[in-house]
Amino acid sequence: MNLFKIKYLLKNWKMIIHLLFYTKRFGVNNEWWNNFDSIWGWSWEKRIISIIMIKPIIRNYKMMKFRAGIGFVLKDTYQKIF
Repeated sequence: MNLFKIKYLLKNWKMIIHLLFYTKRFGVNNEWWNNFDSIWGWSWEKRIISIIMIKPIIRNYKMMKFRAGIGFVLKDTYQKIF
């Protein structure tokens, strides 16, 4: 893992956790804790089941990568990360 990836992960780890586990407040808009719930947030039960089953987390990772590739992240940054 190169230095750019490490810096990017350290800077955006809250948003990555939010996108992988569909948290309701933690990491929304890359803030530590937001005042409003995300409309896509999962319940605790669904998050625990996704951790046990692993497949939902992999699907969320693929969706996160897809969203980054369609313009949410600059192209040069996308190529360095993925």
